[in-house]
Amino acid sequence: KEIQTQNLGPNINTQANEYLPCLSVDGQTMIFTRVVNGNEDFYQSHKNSQGVWEKAMAISELNTPLNEGAQTISADGKTLVFVACDYPDSYGSCDLYVSYLSNGIWSKPKNMGIDINTGSWETQPSVSADGKLLYFTSNRPGGFGDSDIWISIRNSQGKWQKPKPLPAPINDAKKSE
Repeated sequence: KEIQTQNLGPNINTQANEYLPCLSVDGQTMIFTRVVNGNEDFYQSHKNSQGVWEKAMAISELNTPLNEGAQTISADGKTLVFVACDYPDSYGSCDLYVSYLSNGIWSKPKNMGIDINTGSWETQPSVSADGKLLYFTSNRPGGFGDSDIWISIRNSQGKWQKPKPLPAPINDAKKSE
C-alpha cells in the first residue's frame, strides 16, 4: 500500500524546526518538539470537530530554559514520559522524566529516579499501550553495544523496575552508526 503524506498546515508548522510528534491513541492530541531560539520545547495541539489540528500551543508547565524532547504519551493521553537534559536533579546528561495530565494541566515533571536513570545517557522513551512497559535507549554499562534498547516493567504498585537490555538480535555488539 502506498504511503501518503499530508502537510499539517500553519497551525502546526512554522519556520522553526518541529519534530518527534506523538499522538494519543484516539488521534485527537499531538505533542511535538519545537526549537525556539535554540531551545527545544513541547507544543500541543488538538483536533477540532472538523478534524483540523488547532493552533499548537507551548506546554508552559513543562517547558524550561533547558531542552525537553523525545516524548511518548500513554494510550489514555494522561502520562507523558520525556527526555530532559542537564536538569538540576539529573543523574546524567539526559534523563527520563514523567508528567501527568489532570484537569487539562500537566504536573511538574518528576525525574523517574535512579532505577531508570544513570550517569549515562537515557533517551527515546516509549510506553506500551497497556502502560506496563517502558522501552528506552541508553548507553549505560551492562548493554551489548554503544547504545541499546532497555525495558523496565511497572509492578502492581506502579513502580518501574530496574531495566534490562533487550536480548539479541534487537541489541548486539555492533557499533551504532
